[in-house]
Amino acid sequence: MKDILIAQTMFIKLLYPVVIGLFLSLHPFHVSVCDIEHNTEAKALQISQRIFMDDLATALQTFHKMDYIDTYKPKDLTKLDSLINEYLQTKIFITIDGNKAKLDYIGSELEGDARWCYIEVKNISTISELDISNVVLFESFPQQENIVHIKANNKLKSYKLNKKEISHTFKFGE
Repeated sequence: MKDILIAQTMFIKLLYPVVIGLFLSLHPFHVSVCDIEHNTEAKALQISQRIFMDDLATALQTFHKMDYIDTYKPKDLTKLDSLINEYLQTKIFITIDGNKAKLDYIGSELEGDARWCYIEVKNISTISELDISNVVLFESFPQQENIVHIKANNKLKSYKLNKKEISHTFKFGE
C-alpha cells in the first residue's frame, strides 16, 4: 500500500509540471497594449508597448532565428533591447500629419508578466492626424490584437488592431 501511495505521489509530481506547462502554452488570448502620448513640453511622441514576455520571446526567437531568448531575466539587457529594437522597427509604423516618423527605441523594463518597451519620436510640436500600423506579434499568433491608446491635444482615443485591420488613423482637430 505504501509503495502505491509513493508511486501515485511521484506520478502527480511528474504530471504537475506537464499540466502547468500545457496550460501556459495554451495562452487563451494574445493582446498587447500600445500607449502613445504627445508631450508638448518635450515636443515628443512617447510610446510604450506592453508585450507579454512569453509572446515576446516567441516573436523574437522566430524573427531573429534563435533557439532561445530570455525576456524575463536576460544575461545582457543591452543585447535583449537591441533584439527588441530590431523587431519593433519592422512592426510599428507611424505617420504624423503626412510625415513618416522616425522611431527611437529607448529601452525596456519588466513589469509582472510583461515587458514595457519604450520608443520616442522627437520634434513633434503639434498633431492633427496620426496613422499607426502596429503588427507586433501578428506573425506568431493568428488571434493577436494590439490595442492602441493615444493622448494628444487633450484628447484620449483608442482603437483595436488585428490581422484584418492592421492600421488606423486618429484625427485631432484643433
